[in-house]
Amino acid sequence: MNILLVLIICVVVAGLAAVLKTKQAPFGDGLDFVSRNVLYSPAERSFLGVLEQALDNRYRVFGKVRLGDIVMPAKGLGSSRRMTALNRINRKHVDFVVCRAADLALVGVLELDDLSHGRDDRIQRDGFVDRVLAMSNIPVVHFLAARGYAVQEVRARLAEILPGIASTAPEVKTAAVTIQPAVMALVERALVQDEAGAPV
Repeated sequence: MNILLVLIICVVVAGLAAVLKTKQAPFGDGLDFVSRNVLYSPAERSFLGVLEQALDNRYRVFGKVRLGDIVMPAKGLGSSRRMTALNRINRKHVDFVVCRAADLALVGVLELDDLSHGRDDRIQRDGFVDRVLAMSNIPVVHFLAARGYAVQEVRARLAEILPGIASTAPEVKTAAVTIQPAVMALVERALVQDEAGAPV
């Protein structure tokens, strides 16, 4: 009798396992993925190199950080408003986050703005992110994408959010930014038009 009961249980368990297996789609069913190969665009990578020269060892820089990793909905929101707030920050990221090296506490956000930031949708997105950061008391500094950067100039801009950073070594270096020729031509055209007072 015990053997029959054990046999029945084994058959039922095996049957359930087979049913569950057929209901689950295999991983990647019809989906293919490839590596991006690099984390940063050439402009972001070059700017990161300048940031690392401009900052001293009291700070660390992290790139491509999700907005949801550095802010969250305030306490006291109802579940519906909380979900709306989460949806608004979902899938948005900032270019660079500066933290204190000692405890990785947030110090500020750095955004590298290329020509795409002049589009209406990007202006709205940037305005939203800036407001969220301001509400959260996280300073943000915007840098325009350029062919090169002087370390001392970047350091001076960083002083807006990092008191005392300007007192570090005044060494000046320029780092070249590798930007695709078509993008660089647009940047140069925008700079010439801006200097001439023409609309971009």
